[in-house]
Amino acid sequence: MNVAVGTASHETNTFTEERTTLEEFTTATDEALFDEFPGGRSLNGIVDVLEANDEYTVVPTIGASSIPSGVVEPAAFEWIRDGIVSRIEAVADDLDGVCLDLHGSMFVADEPDAEGALLAAVRDVVGDEVPIVGALDMHATLSEAAIENADALVGYRTAPHTDVYETGRRAAHVLKTALEDGVELEMERITLPILIAGEQSETEAQPMRDLMGLLDETERRDGLLSTSYFLGFPWADNPHAGVSAIAVGDADHVQAVRETSVELAEAFWDRHEEFGFSTEAHRLDTVLDIAASTSKTPVVVGDSGDIPGAGASQDVMNTLEEMVARDDLGRAVFAIVVDERSVARCFEAGGDQLVDLDIGRVVPDGRPYSATVRVQNVRTATDFRGDVRIVHGTVDGVHILLADRKTNLHRSVSFLESFGLGPDDAETIVLKSGYLSPDWKNVAGYRMLALTNGDTNQRLDEMEYTAVPRPMFPLDDPDWEPNS
Repeated sequence: MNVAVGTASHETNTFTEERTTLEEFTTATDEALFDEFPGGRSLNGIVDVLEANDEYTVVPTIGASSIPSGVVEPAAFEWIRDGIVSRIEAVADDLDGVCLDLHGSMFVADEPDAEGALLAAVRDVVGDEVPIVGALDMHATLSEAAIENADALVGYRTAPHTDVYETGRRAAHVLKTALEDGVELEMERITLPILIAGEQSETEAQPMRDLMGLLDETERRDGLLSTSYFLGFPWADNPHAGVSAIAVGDADHVQAVRETSVELAEAFWDRHEEFGFSTEAHRLDTVLDIAASTSKTPVVVGDSGDIPGAGASQDVMNTLEEMVARDDLGRAVFAIVVDERSVARCFEAGGDQLVDLDIGRVVPDGRPYSATVRVQNVRTATDFRGDVRIVHGTVDGVHILLADRKTNLHRSVSFLESFGLGPDDAETIVLKSGYLSPDWKNVAGYRMLALTNGDTNQRLDEMEYTAVPRPMFPLDDPDWEPNS
């Protein structure tokens, strides 16, 4: 049996002024998708399951994956869509299934429902008889077009996301069940009027822990193949915003599938007012006061208003401005800020030099942060997109890492340790992050979220939404029923 696979992954923040061009994506085409594409995390699980059975031939299309950022340029989306669709169309007569690794919250300048448009284009090519299954991020924002044109959508069950590979495997097993057992897939979705940030829905904490347990339980029921919660992405002013409860099963058990989707939605709604920050969260001044007074070091803080992993610009300097105004934080670290011009100047100067810089921006006025940086060292590092130039410097005693482009290298403890800035070297470590990576959670003596301003402001009622459907919790107090 022939199954087409591919990746289209972008989580789009519509509140940043950045725009995402094709050059911002890591891409691969055809066989290179298997050999040299680091962006297809669920794709790897999909391919491993299919290739374990000699009866399957995996047909590669293209892969395109980017760190979350601003609205995607139409030309970039067209390249992704046309690359996947044209390759599927070339083998459509011999194709038995499609299994795609998607994010679910891509927003294009002229298309707020990119995945829905992509799935509709694939459906037009393969017809109604070929099953289409997708592995999606937990923070997917799902439209009617996505539901109508896919046979099954399978979501991550962990936040932070540690099961992306396993989600690909689960999606592939759903497709195999359809192909090998002749099962007609039935998918039912209930939408809830809720905006929720990942920092309020970590799966190790309640109520998400119980709700993930409910997914495990319902998936074992007769006639059910997959159940998922898709929480949406709150930093996109998207007309399809909201939480989705999804059940996928055998069409011969359609009643059980429908009842399960309603049960999942009602269980989520029953607890929607319980969602709070999983990590202790305060405004920045309070966070720094606590960091200065506690003996539980290192204190690891997420600068949550400027999260590159949620599409923020990664250049907001308000936090450093407040850190350097204090002398009670011990050895303090701030990582990583993006400023290409400042990095270039530091590389030119070299180590142990003083360089006057205008770094990033201070919100809300947008002025650059002017500082004299003592350059400690410069080096080139590597993330999934390739080389990134890093500067380690100090500003009035506070250690800072600068990068010439957006990166999440600071999620790794060992990366900061390589600069002598790890948990054994510093008392206060502030990261451009929301919820901390498991790596940092394991070593933090005390962890907090700083509720800061920026493109990923956690105080959602301060965001200027115009397209999000209303009423919507927590912006409003909607009176919701499953069929409303």
